[in-house]
Amino acid sequence: MKTLLLIVASTLLMTANVYAGDCTADAAKYCAGKSGAERMVCIRIQQRTGDMPMGQLSNKTCAEMIHSVVESIKTSCDAEKDRKGVCGDVKKGKGRIITCYNQHMDKITPQCREAITSAVAKVDASI
Repeated sequence: MKTLLLIVASTLLMTANVYAGDCTADAAKYCAGKSGAERMVCIRIQQRTGDMPMGQLSNKTCAEMIHSVVESIKTSCDAEKDRKGVCGDVKKGKGRIITCYNQHMDKITPQCREAITSAVAKVDASI
């Protein structure tokens, strides 16, 4: 398990700078005053709304990265244990499930917790 965490952490460190600054303008425009998972969810909501192909985000690389980290969370979190077991009463959409996971980090599976932690770190590094 420690080896897996080290691999994930080193991969995150190597890829975090790829997105450095890509979400700065969008975070300032849409999500001022928010941080961590709350900011990530806010940017995702902006990405999913609007008439532009990638939503309202001005930076395509930011939009692609946000999509990627959210998909990573979806595939890493267990549908039975995390989704139904911890956040079963939460309605899908507008980042509510990821927000629930973030609020219950002590109750979700380690894979889900790591996916959220990695996603937030990647988004933070892009700002």
